[in-house]
Formats: sequence, structure tokens, C-alpha cells
Amino acid sequence: MKINKRSIFSAMRETGSVIQFLSVATRFLLVILIICIIYGGATQKQISDNVVRLHIVANSDSAVDQNVKLKVRDAILEHMKEKYPNGATRDEAAGYLKGSLPLIKEIAAGVVKENGSDIAVNANYGVYSFPTKEYDDLALPAGMYEAVRVELGAAEGQNWWCIMFPPLCVADANSLKMDEEAMNQLKEGLGNNNYRLITDITEDNNAPVKIKFRIVEIVEDSKIRIAEIINNLF
Repeated sequence: MKINKRSIFSAMRETGSVIQFLSVATRFLLVILIICIIYGGATQKQISDNVVRLHIVANSDSAVDQNVKLKVRDAILEHMKEKYPNGATRDEAAGYLKGSLPLIKEIAAGVVKENGSDIAVNANYGVYSFPTKEYDDLALPAGMYEAVRVELGAAEGQNWWCIMFPPLCVADANSLKMDEEAMNQLKEGLGNNNYRLITDITEDNNAPVKIKFRIVEIVEDSKIRIAEIINNLF
């Protein structure tokens, strides 16, 4: 059998070209991935640095426990409407909420007792993972946020989320719409680009903003999932 050396060399050159192309493409995709990770992490951090959230976790998903959760929510927010410091900065609001934890726990425990239950109540301030959450005027991407976390009983039921700074749920817990002052406060802290990222995402026809928001969402959600896997392993 006669070997065609020219065909062999031609095939080798073609194979080399394919390998070179794949190598360049892989490097390009890796650079894009790194840029997305850096952008997603930096953007989410700037958003979280300007927000404090409220997280109430029901004892279970039973109708009774879910109803108690909502009553606890109403009682806490009613108190906040009267006592929340007007015009507070983010740090001032965080300090006030940390100092109010004993009272928040007392309010929640009182509601639980009034509804004929003796389940435990805990109120803490810390950094917790949150999924993406959309409100009427804005959306917050998944990630780690400082929050007041109120746990009722076993804390195995559906959650209720809101934003304590800027005071979205303090201003209007029913419609979850920020007033103009709160929105301006948020815009000042985030800057125009990141402010548009979380407010324009609610517009159906804004593709560039949606793409950037999804990058942040995917990056942060992946980080949370990886952390959960590592915690479960060790």
C-alpha cells in the first residue's frame, strides 16, 4: 500500500490549525469567564453594601404557621414605621436595627404567644444568602446581604423578604414601592449604572440591562451553591 505523504502532511496541518483554533477559543472564553466573575462579584458587593434586608422564616408551611409569620411581619413593620430613624444612612440604619434586635424578638414572641403557640423565636443580624428577588420597582440579584433574620420555631417554612434600608417595606409593606426619597438615597449609594441595573431590569424590552443582571445573578448563585456543597462535604 502506497502512502501519500502529501495527504498526511496536509492532514497534520489541518489538525494543527484546528487545535490552534480551539486553544485560542478556549483562552478567549476563559478571559470572558474571568471578566464576568469579576464584574458579577464587584457589582453584587456594591449593591449589598447599600442594602439591609429583612428575612422572616416561618415555623413550617402549614396555614397556621404561615399566618403567624405574616402577623409577625405586620407587627414588626408597624413598630418600624413609628421608630425607624428618618433620613438615616445605611450604617445608621444597620446600627439601629442591631440595637433593636431584643425588641424585635420581643414583638415577634408576643405575636406568637397571642396566637396560642409556644414555639421559640430568634432574631439575629448577620450576612445571609438570598436568591434573586423582584419587587414592583426593582430587583435584587442573588448573593450575600446583611439582614435582620427572624426565625420562628423550626424555621422550616416559606420565607418573607423585604428591604429595611432603604426603607422599602417600612414605607409601604403592601405594595413594596419605595418613595422618591428612598429611591434617590439608593441611587446615590449605587451610582447611576448599578441603580439602572436593579431598576431597569423590570422593563421587558431592556435587553442589555437584563444580560448584565443575569451575569451577576448567575455568578453569585453559583458561588452560593458551591459554598453549600463545600459545607455539606466538610
